[in-house]
Amino acid sequence: MSRISVMGESLVDVVEETAHPGGSPLNVAVGLARLGHDVQFYTEFGQDSYGIQIAEHLDQAGVHVAPGSVTGHPTSVAQVVMDEHFNARYTFDIHQQIPAVPADDSSELLHTGSIAAWIEPSGQIIVDAFKNASDDSLRSYDPNLRPDLVEDRDSALQRIELLMGLSHIVKLSDVDGQWLYPDLEPWEVLKHVASLGPALAVMTQGGDGCVALSSGRQFDVAASPTNLVDTIGAGDAFMSGLLFGVLANPEFAQALRHGATAESQDVEEALRQALTSAALTVAQAGANPPWIKDFSLAIAQ
Repeated sequence: MSRISVMGESLVDVVEETAHPGGSPLNVAVGLARLGHDVQFYTEFGQDSYGIQIAEHLDQAGVHVAPGSVTGHPTSVAQVVMDEHFNARYTFDIHQQIPAVPADDSSELLHTGSIAAWIEPSGQIIVDAFKNASDDSLRSYDPNLRPDLVEDRDSALQRIELLMGLSHIVKLSDVDGQWLYPDLEPWEVLKHVASLGPALAVMTQGGDGCVALSSGRQFDVAASPTNLVDTIGAGDAFMSGLLFGVLANPEFAQALRHGATAESQDVEEALRQALTSAALTVAQAGANPPWIKDFSLAIAQ
């Protein structure tokens, strides 16, 4: 079991008037906790009914909410509409003022992503946490863009690339790649991301699986079979599955941490575990990452 710090937004996804706890960092925190890790979550949610729902969801997964995360502000909300292909589209009412993260070496992994990582005041807190992190801590980042919330594209891109450069692991979707770098093909996007600093750059491609770049080597892994219900939380479940796979292999984690060349089979195995986690999630309604028992059974098959 690894000690992990996750930073970012908590919100509720409202689908057909039903609220589900969500937010990309929250989903990753829950996913990692359900897979057996000790997770401390730096976030913000209120004491209203939505906030109570989030608190219960985190507690059931075993996520520890960092002091200062529960405030008197209303809980952030995402209105979700599903299209005819079961893909989710979002509109947001969001604010995040997360508590500061202590600069120490107690966390084996620091993870962040999505909205809170580039809006203020949470964005600067997250940047500071990455800059002040111990050399022994892995850092991972998922841009998980929400273009409708971007007021200044250049500033958002600058912040996103700063966090990419401070990370050992970066995961983005093909949609993220198209928005960030519209003139680049997927492999070119990964090469650019890798040039910023991360030892492992991964791009998800929905039903086509994922592609990745590590130490100049290309990886292309097909998606795991599944019965699609909806895609809510799929990318976040991929992220938690990927991080689980990395942390389960200390030599692999050490190679990524120090920019050394990792074994190809280690990269491929972590990507398979990420895709398995995503496949289990899209087979259920809402952002519902797998518990360790179901995940282990699926991996063994």
